[in-house]
Amino acid sequence: MPQTNALPSESELQAMICLLDDTDQEVVEEVSKALLLRGPLVVPFLESAWIGDLPLIARERIEELIHQIQWNQCKEALLAWNLGDQEDLLTALIWIARIRYPDLDESELRNRLESLRIEIWMEMNPCMTALEKVRVINHVLFKIHGYRGNTANYNDPQNSCLNKVLESRKGNPIVLCCIYMWLATKMEMPVVGVNLPQHFILAYLDDVTEEISVPKALFYINAFNKGMVFGEKEIERFLELIHLPANPRYFRPCTHHDIVIRVLNNLIHGYSESGKQEASKELVELRDVLVEENPWRTLHPEDQTHPNSEENPGSDDADRQDPSDQDPSDQDPSNQDPDGFSDFD
Repeated sequence: MPQTNALPSESELQAMICLLDDTDQEVVEEVSKALLLRGPLVVPFLESAWIGDLPLIARERIEELIHQIQWNQCKEALLAWNLGDQEDLLTALIWIARIRYPDLDESELRNRLESLRIEIWMEMNPCMTALEKVRVINHVLFKIHGYRGNTANYNDPQNSCLNKVLESRKGNPIVLCCIYMWLATKMEMPVVGVNLPQHFILAYLDDVTEEISVPKALFYINAFNKGMVFGEKEIERFLELIHLPANPRYFRPCTHHDIVIRVLNNLIHGYSESGKQEASKELVELRDVLVEENPWRTLHPEDQTHPNSEENPGSDDADRQDPSDQDPSDQDPSNQDPDGFSDFD
């Protein structure tokens, strides 16, 4: 819905808000429409009115208006991101988190990430190998700060919200991977997302193949399992377990758009599991628009699948609830190297 920057006076706003308990539905609809057009600017006034002395029906309508205004703001921001170059993944993840937590403190969120970056940077040196650099990130992120997969409450929607994952240090595979990938990118490490069905992972690209535009992984990283490193054979065995063919796209880098769609799918699944069907429906509609209006989708048509298709790696199942039961790369942590390494061919 288009917004107008013209904000009525406080007295005019109060008069409009008082009409929200009018018995004439047409009056209520016109007032609601006028308030919606003002967008986020009117939210503080609506919140102030909500705690005042208003009838229950007016309070309920204010709650719905605030939700709709904040939802429209997130949706429009994500649609704008979708139509742009899609390079700034962090911004998209922040807007997704704002769907559930509209008052999140973006500065605090970015400061948390920056603090992690500085700690990792202080441990790095230019002579390190790829595995040594990964070991540094694993040590800081998982051993010092205790980031881990939320296996106890896997489907909780907050596992898909970047701000909550940074606060609780627990999350689902894809958001933990996004944090890991952001930190690795800041260290100029060629770490990218891989849209493996039912369990999102990362790939550390081979510098040689990267230069000739043939993205091949030197090895893979499981951020959900303390940064464990593994190879292609483990992915092949995992795909056999879930009865899917070893499609090349399950081994190679995915786009930021793929990541955003998959984060939304996990959030949709979380809402559905918790019985919040209306919230889930809104997100489904947003996800489908982002897929249909992706301006970059024709660049790799062989990788395109509809979000509801059986083979889409981010579809209705989202990430597996207990990947340690199926994913060969998820072994008992007690049998692992403390920094999350495994042997691989």
